[in-house]
Formats: sequence, C-alpha cells, structure tokens
Amino acid sequence: MVEGLDLSAFEDGYRADGQGGAAYSPAAMVALIFYCYSKGIRSSRGIERACWDDLGCRIITANRAVDHSTVARFVQRHRDALTQLFVQVLALCGSRGLVDLSAVAVDGSPMEANASRDSNKQLPRLEAVIARCEDEISALMDDARDHARRVETGDTTDADHEPPGDDWPRLSRLCDLLVRARTARDRLHQRALPSVNEIRIKVEAAERIVARAEKRLAAETAAHQEKLRTYQARTEADQAAGRRAANGRPPVPMENKTVLVRQRARLAKALAHLERARSPESVPSPTAVASLSDPDSRLQLGKRGGYLQGYNLQIVCARRQILLAVDLHDNPSDRTALIPMVRKTQENQHAAGLPGDILLWLADSGYASAASFEELADLPLLVSVTSEADQAGFPAKRQSAPAGQQAMADRLATPTGRAQYRQRSALVEPGFAQLFQRFGRHLNSADAGPSTPRSSSSAPSTTSANSSLAPQNRALDSRKE
Repeated sequence: MVEGLDLSAFEDGYRADGQGGAAYSPAAMVALIFYCYSKGIRSSRGIERACWDDLGCRIITANRAVDHSTVARFVQRHRDALTQLFVQVLALCGSRGLVDLSAVAVDGSPMEANASRDSNKQLPRLEAVIARCEDEISALMDDARDHARRVETGDTTDADHEPPGDDWPRLSRLCDLLVRARTARDRLHQRALPSVNEIRIKVEAAERIVARAEKRLAAETAAHQEKLRTYQARTEADQAAGRRAANGRPPVPMENKTVLVRQRARLAKALAHLERARSPESVPSPTAVASLSDPDSRLQLGKRGGYLQGYNLQIVCARRQILLAVDLHDNPSDRTALIPMVRKTQENQHAAGLPGDILLWLADSGYASAASFEELADLPLLVSVTSEADQAGFPAKRQSAPAGQQAMADRLATPTGRAQYRQRSALVEPGFAQLFQRFGRHLNSADAGPSTPRSSSSAPSTTSANSSLAPQNRALDSRKE
C-alpha cells in the first residue's frame, strides 16, 4: 500500500551528498508506522518491541530492529507529511471502490489528554507564573554574562576559576514552563472571543439598532426643520404686513433641541455598540481556566459522567467504517463543529478525487444550530433537533424543536426523514469503536500537535507490501541506532 503513495515530502528532507549518518528508507518507516498503528501499537517503544516479536514488522524491516528513538524522531520530524497521507490513503480507498458517499455521519467523543484537571489555572495565576519564569530566566542569563565578563577581563577569584554550576537543565525547564504558560494565557483570550456566528448575529442586531436610530433621528430632524421653516415664513409674513413680535416664541435651534440631542446621543451609542460587535475584545472570565500542562486541552464532559481533561474528537464516517475527516476541537460542545467538519470533509473529498457528491449528511442533536442550518442550507442535511429517543420514535421528554429549527424538525418528521436518520448510529459508532479499540481514549499532547483545532490522520488496517530497510540517502536526522 505504501508503494502507491507519494512520499516526496519525506524524501525531500534527506541529503544526497553522501554526508551524515545512513538513514532508513522513508517508505519502510512509513510502512512500519502504518502497520503498527493499524494494530493499535502507537508508542515508539512498542514499535521497537514489535520489530523483534511481530512477524509483519520483521518482514517490513527486513529483519532489522529499529530503535525507538529513531521512530520517535521520524514521527516528530515528518509530522506534517504523515498527516497529509490521510488524503492519499482516502484516495487509495476510493480507487478500490471502498468509499460510499450515499450517506455520512458526523459525531464527536471526548478523549483524555496527558494532563491533570489540577493543572488548570486562572489568568492571574498564569500571569504570576509567566512573571516568575521571566525573572528567573533573566537572573540566570545575567549570572552567565557576569561570569563570562569576569573570565574575559581576568578579574576573577579562586571561586570564579571553579567550574560554574550546570544551570542549563533548570533554564530548559523554565523556558518550557514559560512557553506553556504563555500558550495557556493565549488560549484563555482566544476562548473568550465569540464564535463567527455569534459575531455575525450580534453585528446584525447592532446594525438594526443603528438603522432604527438613524431613521428616528432623520424623522425628528425633518420635523424640526419644518417647524423652523414654518416659523420663518410666518415671521416674514408678519413683517410684510407691518406687524412686529406677533409670531410667538421662536423654536429652539437645531443644535439645542432636546429630542435631537437625545437622538444623536442614542445614535452615537448604537454606532459604538456596532463597532464593539464588529471588533470584540477578548476579556476572559474570572473563573475561566487553562491547563498549564497541555494548554490545548480543556475540561470535557465524560462519557460516564463527570469531567475529564481532554479534547473533543470529531470524525466524519461513511459506510464500511471509512473516515473522511478526523479533527480535534477544544470546545466541549459539538454545536460549533458541524460547519468546520463539513468543510474539511469536502476539502478531503476534492483532494482525494472522490467523484460525486455526498447524498446525505447526518448528525445528532448536539449539532443542532439555526446558524449552522442557514450556512449549510444547500446540503442534504438531517440533524436531530429533539432528543435521540424522540427521533427514533420512542417516548422522550424533549419533543419540541427550538426556535429557528422547525424546518429541520418538519423534514425529520416525515417517514423518509425518520428512515434516513436511523442510519446515523450504524454509520458513525463503528468508526469510533475502531479508533478506541486500537488507541484507547488517551491522547498525548505530542500526538495532538501544536495548534487548535488540530488534524489527526489514521491509516486503514492494511498490511503493507514487503519493504527493505537498506540505508538510502544520508540524512541530518532519523539515523540508524
């Protein structure tokens, strides 16, 4: 299977000038990793052990034992290239006729991160950690500069000639803690920002308020201008008739009219509110927390109650347990994940060259959102807007659709809609079962990657063709041990 993939992204990182240590073949390393991943062997030390006692690994490696550090460096160095192979594997499945686009289902499930719930800190605590790390790092660097300056100038004592203490491990730990604390602080500010749909809704509401204020100000201004013109005409008529001061008290000038001053202030306030809605400020809540161990993780609702520190794993699964898209979100709610997962699936489908369109999209009630329905109105989408029991035809408490979702409820209430929606669990649950049976529900921060949301690739359970681990081009990294 690996022989049919484009591995140029791996091979471009290797030198061809004969310098450096001999490197394993990228094709053989990819085949080894895919084969072990398909069997649920994810750790580098587990892959190293498999090279000794697993017949498939010994065939792939040509009976050579690959060190765990070599595997770890290869995965770390080629993380982006490995992720991009997801689309190539999907294209390979499509060429074998395995991808059925008649119906796909979207669903999410929590996964535990390599972090404790106690690692969550509020913004003041994170600021204190950042300040402490910066001060200690600055003190260490000042001591190093002072020692180097005394040695260079010769102004040293016997104590200065002694080898300085090894502060580099401490400096490394402080730098790592500082990076994680700053990342956690940035996550708090990012999560405080409203979503794109929330911003759009607030901007539209603010624009309506501004339009009403402008209309009211224009009406009041026109009415007062008419009053001023009428008074001016009556004054000129009285003066022409020889009468003086017979026209009554003059109207208040435009700039002093109470109604106009109030309406102008109201319009200015509405415009300021519109500007804030268009450019919202990120102000974290006093109770908001972020993990200092794994800033990308977040408190999630557990499958069996309670909370866990982890991620919200999202998949789009077709028939035959083929995954069209896999993604990680830090938002515990699935409501904001529907549009990104649909767009990601469409991108993967286009990149993999899968012909035709997806004929049916299915999702449970956690994805129900009027904004998502409006954005995806051109797709054949069925999302439960009540409870799963009610949608399946069983007695349930929540049987009425929320505001703005009645059209989806009417579509699901038809016999065709009910029959189509019943496919959802049979499509997506086996996909989760395959992932969790092989990898469990624990995800290391190194596996998740450096950004949020993150993408994760998976390979099908396909035994690779025989490969050789004979050294190829020499490389800067991924050397044989």
